[in-house]
Amino acid sequence: MVTREDVEKIVKGVVDEKFIRSIEVDEKGNVTVTLAKDVPDIDNVLIKLHSEIGKLEGVGLITINREREVKETGGNVELTKELILEKLKEVIDPEIGVDVVNLGLIYEVEVRPDNTVYVKMTMTTPGCPMTMWILRAVEDKILEIPGVKDAEIELTFDPPWTPDRISPEYKKKLGLY
Repeated sequence: MVTREDVEKIVKGVVDEKFIRSIEVDEKGNVTVTLAKDVPDIDNVLIKLHSEIGKLEGVGLITINREREVKETGGNVELTKELILEKLKEVIDPEIGVDVVNLGLIYEVEVRPDNTVYVKMTMTTPGCPMTMWILRAVEDKILEIPGVKDAEIELTFDPPWTPDRISPEYKKKLGLY
């Protein structure tokens, strides 16, 4: 079984201790690491942490969070699925040049009563080299919306993405029909 000490050793080997906010390991071997919001070279840190922690025996789900700024919700901001999807159109898959919404990568959006936004999404392939970058971009865009308390992004490959998920408008632009 993986221990907190095992995980802490790896985390401290990847990122300076001043950027570590918390490390938790539950009885099932699920690991949650929370880092400061200003970690330098965050993309590489996320990839390396995930890879190195994944090598430990007995590790379950690995969650790496970044510290959040708490924003006051000024006024009566109504968060809707449509508002979230419109904001996510700003996240462009850099390899394909199409936003994650029109590409069909977003499977589910839910605005919870506490104004946490849950998104279930996928990538075009399980081995997509841009996975961590796209996930972070989705999270960052959601957190830019006034009134959002937090963002929870779930990555899934069930069902697998296919070009059929691309919006009709973008299928035309890409010459797919």
